[in-house]
This record gives sequence, C-alpha cells and structure tokens, in this order.
Amino acid sequence: MTQDQNSKFDYKKLAQEPTIHFLGLAVVIFALFEISAPGDIKQLEVNRSEINARILLQEITSGEAATEQQRRAIEFAYVEEQLLVKEAQELGLDNDARIDDMLAQKMRHVLSGDLIQPTDEELEQFYQTNIERYRVAPRLTLDELVLNDSSELSDELARLFAAGTNMDEIAGQVDSSTGVLPRVTQTDIANIFDIEFSRQVFSAQIDEWVGAFSSNRGQHWLQLKSKTEALIPELSEIADRVRLDWIALEEENRLQIEIDKLLESYSILINEDAELL
Repeated sequence: MTQDQNSKFDYKKLAQEPTIHFLGLAVVIFALFEISAPGDIKQLEVNRSEINARILLQEITSGEAATEQQRRAIEFAYVEEQLLVKEAQELGLDNDARIDDMLAQKMRHVLSGDLIQPTDEELEQFYQTNIERYRVAPRLTLDELVLNDSSELSDELARLFAAGTNMDEIAGQVDSSTGVLPRVTQTDIANIFDIEFSRQVFSAQIDEWVGAFSSNRGQHWLQLKSKTEALIPELSEIADRVRLDWIALEEENRLQIEIDKLLESYSILINEDAELL
C-alpha cells in the first residue's frame, strides 16, 4: 500500500472538510435550541421557485430528469437548509464574526480528541458492509512513444513494434518523443485517449506495443511494462481511511436526528406563487 494509506489518522484533513464546519455550526444551534426552544410551533415559509431552481440545477448537472423521489429529496434538503439558516438568524449568528469563533472552538474540541470513534467491532462491520468502496482498480505502468511522423510505418519500424522492442531503442531511430504513464487505470487511459484504445491497452501482454492512436501530436504507441491486478486491501492496511468514512457517516446520521427533532417544532409552508428573483 502507499505511504498515505499507512499514515496516522489525519485529523488535519478532517478539520478541512466543509461538512465538519457545517456540523460545528449545527451543533451550536442545537445546543442553544435545547436550552431556549419555546413550546409553540413556529412557521417556516419557503418558495417553490427556489426549490424548482435546485431541481433544475441537479438535472443540468446529472444530464437527466430528476425522478419524483429525487425531487422530494431535493425539496426536503432545501427545507432543512432554510430551517438551519432561520435558526441561526434568530440566534443572532448571521453576518457575525462569532460564527468563526464558534467554529474554531468546535474544531479545537474535535482536534483535542473528543471525537466519536468506532469500536473495533464497529470498524470491522463497516468495512465488511462497504468493502467494495475500497476495491483498488487494476493499474498499468506504460511507456509512451509518440512518432512525430503520421505516415505509415516502415517495415523495419513495424517489425520493432511487433517484437516488443525497448522504447529507447526505437526512439533512437525515429523522430519522436517519449514518456511514462505510471500506475494508470483504464479510466485514466480512456480519459487521455478513448475507451476503445484503453480496452486494447488493458488486453495487452507485458512488453506488447499497442497503437497507433493518432492525435495532433502524432502517432501514440503504448508499451505495457507492468500491471497490478485489482485488489481489496485488508482492513489493517486502510484502517485510518475506513475510520474517517465511519466518522463522516456517523456524524451525518447524528446530525439528521437533530434536524428531524428541530423540524418537529416547525410548520412548513411552501409558497407556490413566489417568483425566483
């Protein structure tokens, strides 16, 4: 595994996550709400046009129409967001430097080590349940030779490619440029060239040349030098990554519970007639 996967638990990386900042503010709001919340049901009014704009943005991003379930999820997420904004405003947190102070205090709390942590059993269960997300795709290391001449190969050059000749030996005989593509996935190759060419490359044998792929740079030839098969690392190798994933999901679940509690104190009104400004 890489050095990153074997590094210690990265609290600094966690502290930079926007989700953690949002959680910090939400925790402050919920704490104050528990102390001061009145028994009366409050009203939150949101505009349908704003919800529709969010749905449209999602459809543009995904390139397909949102399903009814997705539309409901977007609507509910928008209501939750406006609910937190309203609570923050009522607590005097809007446009206030105190927000930064509270988030900083929350992050000091997190970084001090008072952070939810999974037990060994919970970590193992989470790893087994989500094991496919940790699968490492096959990776290739390739030599790349780009012929500046796009004309048909000479018989001698074709013979060198067919024989799996070393890149430097071929490059010394033709006008070309060379490079190395280290540890690339099939998706990487498809993004650089195209899907069909990536399939040909991944079907190659060690030292086999695949080409030519034509571009404005010339003829691209790739020679397979090594291949790492797909694998799923052992939990011991990626424990820190799995722990971070568990914490993120657990924080999200706990936050949702608090939001649900807060929603119970509101009557939600969606204004169907308001126009998007």
